[in-house]
Amino acid sequence: MSDAPANANPLDVLYDALALPASARIERRVAKSLLSERGALSSADRRRVDAGLERLTWRATLKPTQAGVPAFSDPARDYAQIVVMSAQLRPDAQADRLGEVIHRAIAHPLVLLVGDEAGAVLSVGLKRRHEREADRVVVERLAVSPAVTGGGDPVEAAFLSSLTLAALSAHDLWSLHMGWGDRADAFAAARITGVFRLADDEVQADARRAALAAHAVQAREVARLRKAAAGEQRLNRRIDLSHDVAQAEAELARLTRLLA
Repeated sequence: MSDAPANANPLDVLYDALALPASARIERRVAKSLLSERGALSSADRRRVDAGLERLTWRATLKPTQAGVPAFSDPARDYAQIVVMSAQLRPDAQADRLGEVIHRAIAHPLVLLVGDEAGAVLSVGLKRRHEREADRVVVERLAVSPAVTGGGDPVEAAFLSSLTLAALSAHDLWSLHMGWGDRADAFAAARITGVFRLADDEVQADARRAALAAHAVQAREVARLRKAAAGEQRLNRRIDLSHDVAQAEAELARLTRLLA
């Protein structure tokens, strides 16, 4: 179980779970204007930042000397360091979109903690070089965990324990970054299955990502069909929809088994 205080800020709970060395800590506030300058924001996104972002903090910079693993570079990626930031949000902020905006604006590989006093998510933005512009990077993939509340339920506690830097068997900064992303996916799967389990290898991790995406789509389809069936007045059509719901639920159950 988590030993975090009951009133701990979930952003701090997540950050403390990483157990980064003190030498990596920065703890510097980042101006909102940086996001507009580097993120090429639309006017709508600028409004979202102004209205929803309370504080953006550069918590740490993890380099090979602190991580205990070498940097990584290939034609697609440059992993000389990993930046860790936290975004304290205001009530009713559009958390998902703000997370994407911050990942786009920060050129470095980024581990972003996003949330407020009620809950916070781990958002891992895997980066690669732009295919045509050598001085630009793009977000290759985002892995976003369910919310951590600090309540200490067994699934959340297992997830937090898995995030510790020392617990990741990384061989370079790229695999370290992927490891945190895989743990976000494992937590998402665990919120469906009730059991937190890390993938054995990259093949399993890729399969789980595909199953999570398919499960999300199918869950929306089940909800749509249930709503349609509940509102249908014609008996014959209601029977047909009930059959469709049963089929969709069976497929959702199959996808859930794939996540176990």
